[in-house]
Amino acid sequence: MQRNDSSSPLALYRTLTALRESELPLHRGWVCLVWSDADIFAYVRELDGLSTAFLIVLNLGNGSTTDLTGVVPELPREASVRVSTLSGSMKTVSLAAIKTETGEGLVLEYHTREPIHEVSRFRENCFVSEKACYFSALGILYKNC
Repeated sequence: MQRNDSSSPLALYRTLTALRESELPLHRGWVCLVWSDADIFAYVRELDGLSTAFLIVLNLGNGSTTDLTGVVPELPREASVRVSTLSGSMKTVSLAAIKTETGEGLVLEYHTREPIHEVSRFRENCFVSEKACYFSALGILYKNC
């Protein structure tokens, strides 16, 4: 049964749900498309006031290796793998060589001082799902920002 299988679709769904509930940028703030081609669709989730951001990489085609550092130099060199739809033991991934298999999705966490939604060349590719800001000194989320 899926309930006891750590690699089941149910386990993946539970992992993704728990991550979304624990990380504000995954359900509020900005969504910015940073790359798409025949195989890869990649976007960033950010929230004003938080240095933590997420890069979502979805392989909808053939297995490939993607270099996002040339396209988005504002991204760091590496990111932490929070979730992979395929079982694997990767802890970090180089954003110059993101290897994904057919049908694989990655949720990568990184820290930034330069949010993608503030970079002029990405502004038309960014959308706010629910405008909110995080005030880290008090640990509060507020909407009038």
